[in-house]
Amino acid sequence: MESVALPLGGDVTLDDVRRARPRRTGAHLERSQESALAALTAVSSYLDSDEDLPEFFGRLSATIAEQVRAARAAFWRLGPRGALVLQPAPFGFADDSPVHELRLQLGARGEGVVERVIFADDLELTKGTAPGLDTLWREAGLADVRNSIAASWRAGERRIGAVVVYDSERGFTTHDLWVLRLVGAAAGLLWQYKESEDELGQTAVRLEEAMAARRHLLNNIAAGGDEARRRFANALHDDSLQLLTGAELQLERIRADANGTGSRQPVQLDQLRLTLRRVEDSLRRLLVNVSPEPLQLPSDLREAITERLESLRIRAGIEGHIDSRLPDSITPAIQGIVVKNVGEALTNVEKHAHATHVTVVAEEADGGLRVEVRDDGTGFVVAESERLLGHIGLVALKERAQLAGGWCRIESEPGAGTKIEFWVPLSL
Repeated sequence: MESVALPLGGDVTLDDVRRARPRRTGAHLERSQESALAALTAVSSYLDSDEDLPEFFGRLSATIAEQVRAARAAFWRLGPRGALVLQPAPFGFADDSPVHELRLQLGARGEGVVERVIFADDLELTKGTAPGLDTLWREAGLADVRNSIAASWRAGERRIGAVVVYDSERGFTTHDLWVLRLVGAAAGLLWQYKESEDELGQTAVRLEEAMAARRHLLNNIAAGGDEARRRFANALHDDSLQLLTGAELQLERIRADANGTGSRQPVQLDQLRLTLRRVEDSLRRLLVNVSPEPLQLPSDLREAITERLESLRIRAGIEGHIDSRLPDSITPAIQGIVVKNVGEALTNVEKHAHATHVTVVAEEADGGLRVEVRDDGTGFVVAESERLLGHIGLVALKERAQLAGGWCRIESEPGAGTKIEFWVPLSL
């Protein structure tokens, strides 16, 4: 027991005891604060270390035992089926101790000493120990336990288990129990942090798997789209256009036979020939539009965009300008996405905008490529664009950017032109 400083000689009065008590209480408080600080420092040290959780709890158990002057210490975790199991690496127990095999089943009514500790943090301390807790350990096979106390191991309202210390030479005090409760709360927050860290790691793995699946899907969509367009183009060229050419040849023979008859048939046949040629021209333009891009992309993305703008000028008389600040090396997959999206945007300008000028800006930004296609055409109501006939390409443009992990924005108003802006990462 801690000594109390009293006057030397003479009788000891009640006032002398009262004056000496604050010094004793102050020493206890200082000791408790030092113990709590040491325990909290041990808990927080895990955040700066690379050690495994069992190794850390072994070290923390040793620190707790030292601070409350116990010979042994352990963390007991509450399992999913209501049983307490020992956390690996308890302090002070021999390797062959029966403690390593113990499983303490909690009662359904929650009236036992362990249940009160875990769920109510309520422990009866008598003569330096918790008698009910000592009895539990001895009945479980730990016959050498002299004394013990425990506190709830928790994170807020969540009860993780209990932290227990055993065998103090001087017996445990209420200050020791206070330190133990503080450690249980701090260790609970650490356990919750570790679980959140593990869940974050698992989420990162799932996210990477989802990104890999997205890349695979994007490649499949691109390949499937090109294959479908290739089949359509082949059918258009080998079937429809060939039949139309044959019909024109037959028409020429009929027209030659009709010459000199004096009838109006030659005039009507000329009109029919003109109609067939218009149909053929329309189908050939469709063939050009649906033919997939060559698998081998141009080495210079700026050159590819410039060629597309020049083609737009020749076909539609729309003047184009490019402002390119692209990096030297761009992966083929990203090049393909940019070329297709720019082509889709320029096709939209050609078909619907009635524009005279179009500008393409392409630059590196935020770890990816930002591309802007802006025209001075008639514009449209963006909210209605998905319902407008012929504007399905805008939907495909958005989806292509989003599947690549990027974004796409369309800004337009009637009479104010249109700006299509998209961003894609530098790699899939």
